[in-house]
Amino acid sequence: MFNRYLIPGCLITTTLSTALVSASPVFAAAEVRAVSAKQVGIIAKKTVVRIESSAGGFGSGVIIGRSEQGNKNVYTVLTAAHVVSKPDASYQLVSPVPLNSTDASKKRVKMTLNPQTSVTILPGVDLALVTFSSESIFAVGTIGNSGDADEGSPVYVAGFPQPGKAITRFALQFTGGMISSRLDGEEDPGNKGGNGYDIAYTNVTRAGMSGGPVFDAAGRIVAIHGQGDRESQNPDEAAVGIISTSQKTGFNLGIPIQTFLNLRPQARKAFGAKLDLSPLNYQLADNSVLIGTRSQKFVKRLRTRSSSVPITDVTKINEEIPE
Repeated sequence: MFNRYLIPGCLITTTLSTALVSASPVFAAAEVRAVSAKQVGIIAKKTVVRIESSAGGFGSGVIIGRSEQGNKNVYTVLTAAHVVSKPDASYQLVSPVPLNSTDASKKRVKMTLNPQTSVTILPGVDLALVTFSSESIFAVGTIGNSGDADEGSPVYVAGFPQPGKAITRFALQFTGGMISSRLDGEEDPGNKGGNGYDIAYTNVTRAGMSGGPVFDAAGRIVAIHGQGDRESQNPDEAAVGIISTSQKTGFNLGIPIQTFLNLRPQARKAFGAKLDLSPLNYQLADNSVLIGTRSQKFVKRLRTRSSSVPITDVTKINEEIPE
C-alpha cells in the first residue's frame, strides 16, 4: 500500500470536486491522522527542490503537480516569486532523487530552466510556478487545507539554506515549529501581511529556504515559506536610507496555500495537483503520541460529528517503485 502523500502523481486519481478549492473550505467525510516528524521529513526529501540563480541567489520550491507531454513527465513546482523573478538571471533547478533511480544513480538531478517558458509569476502575491520536464519519476506533494492551520497547529518547514560557517554545503533542512499567528484572522482583519504573507510560525529558517513548503502534521502543504520577521528598523536610519541590520525575531512568514488555490482554482485539472482538504486528527495512529494541541476549530467540528467518521491511516511508508 502506497502512502498517498508520496506516490507519483501519475498514479493518483481523486474524487474531490472543484468545490474543494473555493474560498470557503469544504471538508471530505474522512479525516487524516498526523504522522511522525520523521515521516513528514521523508515526504520533504522526496518533493523539495533547490533553485539556483546566476545572479548569486538561492531558493527552494516544492513539486505540486505532474502531467504528461509526449514521452516525458512535466512537473510543476510552487515557489516564492522573488526566488525566480530577476529579469536578466538564468536559473537551475536541482531535483530530489528520482523515485525510479537505481542504486548506482541515486542522486539529485540539476537542470537548466528557461525563464521565458518555465516560470510564471502569479499576480498580487509572492508566488511563482516553475515547470520542468523529465523522463524520471518524482513524488508529488499533496496540497492541504491552510484554513485549519491556526494558532498552535504543528508545522514543518523544509528547504535548502545557503551554506554557513559550520554547514558548508547545500543540505536539505527540515525544522519543526507551530503556527504563531494568522494575519488574516478575524481578530484584526486589517492587519494583513504584504504580498500574501498572512501566516506566521516559529520554525527556524535561513536564507535559501524561501519558496520551500510548510507542511502540516500529516505531511500536506499548507503554505509557502518566504520571509523572516526582523526587529523594527530605527526610524532615523530609515529616514536616511540605511538598510536595516536588525536581528531576526524568530518568527517567520508564509503564504497560505489557499491563496494559491484562489489564483489557480483548476490546479488539479491544469497540471495534476493533488488535493486533500479533509480535517486533521492530531493523534498519531498508534494512539501513543499527541502532536501539539488540537485547534479550537478542530475540536468544535469533532464535537458536532459522529464518532463513526472514518479516519485514514497514512503512517505507513512504502518505498516500492511502481511498474
